[in-house]
Amino acid sequence: MASITTDPGKQRSIQRVTSEDGFFNICAMDHQRVLKSMLSNDPDSVEFSDIVQLKDTVVRAVAPEVSGVLTDARYGAAFVVATGALPRNVGSVVEVGDEGYDIPPGPRKSRLRSKWSMKQIKLLGADVAKFLWFFRPDVNPEVAEHQRTVLRELVKESEKYSLPLIVEPIWYPLPGEDASSQEWKDRRIDGIVESAIEADKLGADLLKLEFPGYLGSPEGDRRAVEACQAIDAAVTAPWLILSAGVGFEEFAQQMEIAAKAGSSGYMAGRSVWMDAVTTHDEADRAEKFAAIRGRLSKLNEITRTHGKSVATHEKLDEVLGRLPEFWYESWHPDNDIS
Repeated sequence: MASITTDPGKQRSIQRVTSEDGFFNICAMDHQRVLKSMLSNDPDSVEFSDIVQLKDTVVRAVAPEVSGVLTDARYGAAFVVATGALPRNVGSVVEVGDEGYDIPPGPRKSRLRSKWSMKQIKLLGADVAKFLWFFRPDVNPEVAEHQRTVLRELVKESEKYSLPLIVEPIWYPLPGEDASSQEWKDRRIDGIVESAIEADKLGADLLKLEFPGYLGSPEGDRRAVEACQAIDAAVTAPWLILSAGVGFEEFAQQMEIAAKAGSSGYMAGRSVWMDAVTTHDEADRAEKFAAIRGRLSKLNEITRTHGKSVATHEKLDEVLGRLPEFWYESWHPDNDIS
């Protein structure tokens, strides 16, 4: 069983985003500009309210099967609470960074959303913050150190507000690199493992990871299993895998490999709901939305059967042993929260 923080504020947040049996069954709906392209061949014609409505619809569809939902500040976080689309028994995960699409070529720096912060996420009542963290330390030491510094600062904010932080390391191709070559794929697998280890050392509470491998051949399958096992052996934080928009059946295969290696759940988005969103036939859309819960139920079963649950509670004797009678006097005193 994976260990979890002993900070009482973070503990409560983790309890709210995990299932009763201690898994992270989370649907990702933090997508933004890309949704406009899904809704229309003319993305500029898509209104703000169209995106808000779509997110509301998807969240209502997935809520019965998930322990948490990931949304963004602009189109999702406040709306799904205010409308009741996000039920009281489903946890709220909110993106702290800016969206990661349409980034110029070259070494990438993750962006924090302007006029948005960890403090605001906490005040919103969200349970967990998520940060998209590009990391290619092999190409530009200055950019790599910038990325480490940004993450260190967010970890400090996470501690300050007792707000758990999920870090999503992303390994990406640079100009001149052939992402279809075996050499690059091998390096990416190693990079995903290395980035997970780095984020863990820098203080992430949870890790949302790309699947470290390419399935479809005995060698590819073997390498993926080994990479997942390497991650689990090296990190202390619970780790989940993201779906990255692959087909659902492929993602389910990835899930089983990761779960058997020690992952504690998933944060799945487009692989679960994309075909329901992109169809413009109302009858077809209704049928595909109905299938979404079945997909999530299958992922939940894979996680429950093979994954590593997290300990969201402690025995009373353990808590008494580490919390003195007046523990609250030194836990986030008023003058430390600003």
